[in-house]
Amino acid sequence: MASILYVFPHPDDESFGPAPALARQQRAGHDVHLLTLTRGEATTQRERLGLSKEEMGETRRGEMQGVAQALSLASLSVLDFADGALAELDPRVLEGAVAAHVRERHPDVLATYAVPGVSGHRDHLAAHAVVKRVFCQLRGEEGAGYLQRLALFTLPEDADDRPAHLTGSPEELIDARVRFSDEDRARAEEALAAYETYQPVIEEHRPLRSVAGGVCFELFQEAFAPPLGNLFDDLSG
Repeated sequence: MASILYVFPHPDDESFGPAPALARQQRAGHDVHLLTLTRGEATTQRERLGLSKEEMGETRRGEMQGVAQALSLASLSVLDFADGALAELDPRVLEGAVAAHVRERHPDVLATYAVPGVSGHRDHLAAHAVVKRVFCQLRGEEGAGYLQRLALFTLPEDADDRPAHLTGSPEELIDARVRFSDEDRARAEEALAAYETYQPVIEEHRPLRSVAGGVCFELFQEAFAPPLGNLFDDLSG
């Protein structure tokens, strides 16, 4: 079996679309790791709840423990970089933190957002750039042969159920489409439910509708037509 490390900037990024793929991968026996760069403390939901940034960050970090349980993650790490300010940080600091986790976890596949970051959030764009650079850097290191693929989560550009404010990828750029079972979807719903403070947003956007036809990824410097059925097919090693 193989392993995958997902790197996202905020709590809930892993559940707003990718979660059914994580559930399927774990069910198939793969090790699924998650690294989240911030505690998501800057969300406007804290104002609705009357929480300070520190309180909101700790609350969301706690909610992620429910996500780890719902998705049976092999590991969960939540860092404390400033939510909403990743683009203002020295990228070398972010790269060092991500690289340390990659070296520790030895994933076969590294995953993050595709170029537009789906929502266009500046933290999403920063995460994409940092993770891509780490992948390119470590892939050339001696002893890092375990790192074989960079997968970039996206939505289909022409999907009827893609919300207008989100950006997708044209069909020719989608290299993997991970389809999932009802059980996988149920576990993804359980992961979303763990975010009790975010339920109004979840109910408004219903993020799993956008991946009903499968969770889509672009594969960095690879091209597959038709798309692969999972992220571990045709690995180079």
